[in-house]
Amino acid sequence: MKFGVREICDVTFKTTSAGQKVGKTVFKKAGMPAFMIDTARTSSLEQSTTTNYAQGGRGYSRLIAWEGEKQMTFTVEDALISPTGLAVLTGAGLINPSRDKMAHVHITLDKYVDNNGQATVTLADLQEETGLDTAKVFNVCSVEMVPAYATVIDGSGAGIQFLPDVTISGSASAGITDTFEVKEGQDAIFTIVDGANKTVKLDFYLVMTQGVTEVQIKPDDFGGYFYVEAQTLFRREDTGKDMAAELILPKVKVQSGFTFTMAANGDPSTFNFTMDAFPGYTMFDKTKKVMCLIQVIGDDKTSTEEETVHDHTAYEDSPLYEDTLTVDGSKILEAPDDPNKVVSQANQDAITVTRNGDIITVSADVDALNTFESTNPSQGSGKWIGLAIDTGEESIIGVKYNDYALTQADVDEAASVNVGAGSFVLWLKAENGDKQFTLSKEGKADTVVKIVINDTGI
Repeated sequence: MKFGVREICDVTFKTTSAGQKVGKTVFKKAGMPAFMIDTARTSSLEQSTTTNYAQGGRGYSRLIAWEGEKQMTFTVEDALISPTGLAVLTGAGLINPSRDKMAHVHITLDKYVDNNGQATVTLADLQEETGLDTAKVFNVCSVEMVPAYATVIDGSGAGIQFLPDVTISGSASAGITDTFEVKEGQDAIFTIVDGANKTVKLDFYLVMTQGVTEVQIKPDDFGGYFYVEAQTLFRREDTGKDMAAELILPKVKVQSGFTFTMAANGDPSTFNFTMDAFPGYTMFDKTKKVMCLIQVIGDDKTSTEEETVHDHTAYEDSPLYEDTLTVDGSKILEAPDDPNKVVSQANQDAITVTRNGDIITVSADVDALNTFESTNPSQGSGKWIGLAIDTGEESIIGVKYNDYALTQADVDEAASVNVGAGSFVLWLKAENGDKQFTLSKEGKADTVVKIVINDTGI
C-alpha cells in the first residue's frame, strides 16, 4: 500500500494529568479533551537528528556514523483563535467578569458638544462601539482615579486640543458603585469645559460584569504539556480512496512564543501552535514510550496466511492471555432470581467496552448509571457494571486474579450468566474510576490489565 498526503488535521489536545488547568477550567482526569483545532490551515511533523562520524584512513573518509539528539516538532497553523486557544498557546488565565471581579473596557467615541458644553452618550452609541447589539444596559465608570477625557478633533479626525476637565452625570447604576447607567431613554451626559460647539473624541471606560472574556498573560505563564491526537486523511495510490489516519503524540510541550500580525491589507493573521514532542506512553500501551504513533486505517496484508497461523501454546514463557484476552460487557445477564436484574441490565446496556492490548476502556455516562446494593452485603452499594473476562484458557481454575485464586464458585457464577468456562465475571463500581489488576498462572508470565473508565458525561 502506498499513499499520498494532502489534507490538514483536526487536532485534539488532551490533559496529561488529573487536575491540569487550562485557562479557568480544571480537568479532574487525565485524557480529557481540553482544546480542539478544526480550522487549521496547515500542519507539519518534523524530525531531526544529529549525526557524528568516525573518520580516518586515506582520504579521511567516514567510517561509522552515530545518530542521536533526536528532536520532533509538530506545528499546526490555525486560521482562527479562541480565548481557550490563547490559554493553551500562552499558558494564560481566562477570566469571565462578575460583580465580584468586574472588567473595565476602554471606549472612545466621536461626539459633538452642544452650546452648553455637553455631549450625550446613548445606548445605541455603546451598542455600536462594543458590538453588543442586544445589550440593554451599560455602566459608565465615574471613578475619580480614572477620569474621562476629551480631545478636540478637526475635520480630518486629527487631535488638535486636549481638554482634561470632563465630568460625567446621569442616573446612578443599581448595585455597582461609582457608575452611571445607560439604557433605553437614559443617557450619560459628559460636560466638557471649553468644549462647546466642538467635535471631540471622548475617552472613558465601561464597567462590565458579563459579555467579555479577559485573557491574562502573566510573566510566569507558559504553554503546558498535552496528549495530542491529530486526525487526517491519507489517499491510497492504487484505489484513490481516502483512508482515515491519526497522529498520536503522547507528550508535547506547547512553545509559548507567538506573533499576531494586524494589518489593513493582505492575508489575515494566523496562529501557530508549535509543539515539541517528548517520549511518552500512549493511552493503550504502557509497555514502551514513543514520540509519535501514526495509525492508517486500510487493508494492507503484509504477511502470508501461513505466517499468521501459529500455536500459542508453544510459547510457555509468553505472557498469559497476550492475544486471547477478550472482554465483553453485553454478556452479563443477571440470573433470573437476582433482585437487581432490571437496574443491573440497564447499566450493562448503557456501557461500551473496547480493548486495545491490555488496556480495557469502559465508556459510559457514569452519573446516569443506576446505583444498587450488591448481593454480597460486604461489597455495599455502587454503580455496578459487570465485565466478562475471557482468559482464552480452557478453565479458569489455576488462574489468579491478583493474589486471589479463581475457584469453582467463579466458574459457576460465569455459567449462571451464560459466560464460558474459560471466563470469569468481574464486577466494578464505575464511580471509583480506573482499575488495574494482574492475571497470572503457573508457567506463564503475568499480565497486568488496566481498566479505564471513560466518563462520557463530563
